[in-house]
Amino acid sequence: MASTTTEDEFADRDPQGLKKEKKDGARDEAERVAAASKMYTKMLFFMVPMIEQVLAWGGYFGCAYGLGQKAALDAKFAFLQTYDLGYIYLAVWIISLARTSLVLNANAMRAGARVDRPDQHVYMVMDREAKKDAPYALMANTGAVGRFNRAQRSVFNTDESMPMFLVNSLLAGSVFGPLVALLAAVVAFGRVRFGLGYTKGTSLRGPGFMCTMIGEKWIEGLVVLIALKSLGGSHIPF
Repeated sequence: MASTTTEDEFADRDPQGLKKEKKDGARDEAERVAAASKMYTKMLFFMVPMIEQVLAWGGYFGCAYGLGQKAALDAKFAFLQTYDLGYIYLAVWIISLARTSLVLNANAMRAGARVDRPDQHVYMVMDREAKKDAPYALMANTGAVGRFNRAQRSVFNTDESMPMFLVNSLLAGSVFGPLVALLAAVVAFGRVRFGLGYTKGTSLRGPGFMCTMIGEKWIEGLVVLIALKSLGGSHIPF
């Protein structure tokens, strides 16, 4: 039975199936890797942590002074400080930085290899007689099969971040219970929207993913805030 899809699976791909470089900005692999590495370093290690802390401290002040929870929060921070539990929060954040470093590296290498999403790996025919520029085996990205592949990637993407998200939620929730429950709902909404959008098209995953990142990074920011408040003690008077 002939395919009924009108999507062009090979648009913007070179003969090997990789993403084409724009003619007006053609760069070699090293230049693509360097540009992507610079962009993701700025994003993941500067912009995101700054936004994280703005959200975290905004949530803290909102709970402490807006909702009148200052005394309850002070008691929790005093408990954490008494038993040096702030180091647990700091350790979890350090672990998350290690994963962030690997994500940065993978995205830089993705740019260098010109591998477009939703592909996560590239397979080749391991035959010495095969043509040097033979097409690589990549994920189908159009029609019913393409929608299935993208739907699967949305599940796997969620699974990949789930362990750290759960740990951060448990740690932050032990101090900022109602706020973290609300943020978990934001993340849940974002993940579903991300998955449904990704299923429809790679370009439609952005709004849901952004919503998810705001919720997840806000919770991660609270973990860092708790570490700072617990370890800083009286040096952080508010």
